[in-house]
Amino acid sequence: MDKEIKNKAKNARRGAKGSLTRAMNVTNELIEASRSKSEVKQAFEELRRAHEGLVMKHEEFTMLLDDEEFEEAEKWMQVCASEYVAFTMRYHDYIKKIDEDKSKQNVSDSVVGESSEENNEESNDSQGSNNLIEQSTVPNENNHPSTMQNPEMIQHSPSSAKPFTVKHEKAKLPVFTGDVRQYFIFKSDFKHAVEAQYSERDTLTVLRSCLSSEPAKLIEGISSDLNAAWKYLDQNYGDPRIVSDTITLDLERFRSIQPGEDHRFCQLVNLVRRSYNILKEIKRPQDMDNTHVISLMERKMSEDDLRVWARYLNSEKCEPSMDNLLSWMEAEMTARMRSGAQIRKNVRQHRVNTFGSKTENDDGKNGEDRFKSKQCY
Repeated sequence: MDKEIKNKAKNARRGAKGSLTRAMNVTNELIEASRSKSEVKQAFEELRRAHEGLVMKHEEFTMLLDDEEFEEAEKWMQVCASEYVAFTMRYHDYIKKIDEDKSKQNVSDSVVGESSEENNEESNDSQGSNNLIEQSTVPNENNHPSTMQNPEMIQHSPSSAKPFTVKHEKAKLPVFTGDVRQYFIFKSDFKHAVEAQYSERDTLTVLRSCLSSEPAKLIEGISSDLNAAWKYLDQNYGDPRIVSDTITLDLERFRSIQPGEDHRFCQLVNLVRRSYNILKEIKRPQDMDNTHVISLMERKMSEDDLRVWARYLNSEKCEPSMDNLLSWMEAEMTARMRSGAQIRKNVRQHRVNTFGSKTENDDGKNGEDRFKSKQCY
């Protein structure tokens, strides 16, 4: 009995997928034929309703599955969602292109109207000048009237220059893999790039495709409530205290720099700058801009670096803050990268000369073959 119910639900989902495919094909044919904006919009509304029906049938079908079957069904739905998102982007690009072409046409019409008025005024002026020229004809040697050609009568039609357009690759959607350091940046990018263009239901579908397996499990069972999905994600990845603790642990795990390790000094500078930017993004810069973290960074430096840092504080007469530390570290990193460039390294080539005697030994061999002395200059 359960198998029969499962088959019915699967067939219903398959029928919804067929409706989605047919609606997508119809909309695609209208776009390929460059039909009007209203026709394409009407077809896309049918496509959107078909996608909502597919999501509903898929959720009804997954309620009857176990864990292994659920994973397989989710992969199938992921493919359908990716196709729908890609086609939705194409639809929005087509609508945007129609609007841009319409605005360009309006601008060109206004320019043509202004140029026609100017041409009418110039033609009236040229007719008046022709009358004056006919009256002021001068006879030449053969008693034939000669007239001078007015340069204003020569009109040059302005050539309509086509706008230069550059085609570039579409920006990829942001992806979140479960790293708490990247969650706030991912959320900001997603809201800017996706939520401003799609409905709440479509946005939730795109959000699922942007999450890896572990974060995606948190929003399973949420079909249309986007706020609830963000709430679950915020509870697990959006706590600023967890982000601050993770960043502090990264700084503590960094191995102390030994003398001459300029590349590791550059790595430390990049780590501190990246960590400080993340904390400023979540409005908690004070978690790094304090005496404890600054002394931790000083313990990671070598003795020579610490001596230069102390000399910088004395010369600038400033306090040891995170902004001052980063300003000094970035200037020091730039100087080391410049001085350590390959072109500035003094590579000396050594010559190797071979000396030997030409005299024969008792064994009949030359001294050159028996003994070779190498000397380096």
